[in-house]
Amino acid sequence: VGDSLKFLKHHFQNNLGENGIPEDKLIKRPEFTEVVDTMELQQMETDDLIILHYKEQSEERGEKSTGAGVIDLKLSLKERRDGKAILFAKLLGARELIALDTNGKSDPFIQLQVVPHHLFPDCELKLSTVKKSTLDPMYNEMFEFIIPQDQICNGVLVLSVYDYDFISANDFEGEAMVRLTDLPRNSEQHVKWTMALHRPKKDSIYKILEGRINDKVAMKFVEIRKKAMEAEDFKLENENSSGAQKSHKS
Repeated sequence: VGDSLKFLKHHFQNNLGENGIPEDKLIKRPEFTEVVDTMELQQMETDDLIILHYKEQSEERGEKSTGAGVIDLKLSLKERRDGKAILFAKLLGARELIALDTNGKSDPFIQLQVVPHHLFPDCELKLSTVKKSTLDPMYNEMFEFIIPQDQICNGVLVLSVYDYDFISANDFEGEAMVRLTDLPRNSEQHVKWTMALHRPKKDSIYKILEGRINDKVAMKFVEIRKKAMEAEDFKLENENSSGAQKSHKS
């Protein structure tokens, strides 16, 4: 990266305009910083890139809703003496989902997964039941994940909402993420969360890993994230409505 960065600086400073760009101004140029950031990401190991992807994705989910609906659930994390922990997730329901069927409704189900996959290979993907012809499904379904305590710091629970389709592929509606570090440990009460659904865009990390076709870990990551990252856009309303927030204990 060092030699490439020197070349890049030389190009910006000497080839743009008559006098080029002074270094103190160069480092503030968005097109320059974007290239530098991408170069640095390309030098990172696949495992570290995946961890960073989920960290950034979970942190960037602001409190404003995108209009894709919300999920209600209760969560708790209980540590065991064997170095493992149990993540309890009670899926209560979802509200104000986007209608993806011609009848103005959807047949929603929710997929729950603890990621990154390479750190939590024993955490199987969980699926809720399918609720027919509704935009406000109620589930009241409980799920459990056994996770290593020493990886809680890197863990993220991803909840992805899909519209079930009997004939063709299921349509992606949106997703929500919870960092495991945000959950209280060993509490006797489950914490209720109301989380806004988002539709992510391809980030630099996804694009980099997408190109590592000979890397099995990278290709597994792309397989897991492809549905969400490449979902077709649709018009979302209520851009300024309230979004994800932690609610009360019960």
